[in-house]
Amino acid sequence: MSPSSTPALTEREQRPWLYPYRQDVQLGWHGELVVRPLLPVSLVNGDRGTPQLAGLVASGADLTLVSDVLAEQLGIDLEDNEGEGAHRFGIGEVKARYKTIDLRLHSPDDLCLHSPDAEQDEYRQWRSRIGFVQDWPSNGLVVLGNVGFFDQFEVAISAFAHSIAVADPDADGPDS
Repeated sequence: MSPSSTPALTEREQRPWLYPYRQDVQLGWHGELVVRPLLPVSLVNGDRGTPQLAGLVASGADLTLVSDVLAEQLGIDLEDNEGEGAHRFGIGEVKARYKTIDLRLHSPDDLCLHSPDAEQDEYRQWRSRIGFVQDWPSNGLVVLGNVGFFDQFEVAISAFAHSIAVADPDADGPDS
């Protein structure tokens, strides 16, 4: 299923959305600041949703993964799941329980994290199966993997330019 755009989107948003890398809260090897390919995303299940979360663009991840703590916030019973599986993460392995929900990629013009009550006009939304991981190290981090993100968008990552371009492969371009 391809992503859909809200009616608020104009021709400008039909072009790829360009996001700068964002500073991570952790420090690097020698105390230097670390920037990463982080996108503003949120999760939606029916009429319940999360505030904007940090979506780490991870081309090596098989599946989009989140903390199982978010399942409760979304009203999801993980005992009634769509399967379970193990995933390599860092130097270890995590176990995930799968559910199909909606994800939203928020406009680069709206990079600040919002409260759940904040007005969020511009986003691209799609439905996908994601993995909810027990004991996830951060409740605010979403690992955007091949299933659940890269299979929905055309994505270009540039460490040199410290930016990420995300395009809807089905959107008509400005010259169409």
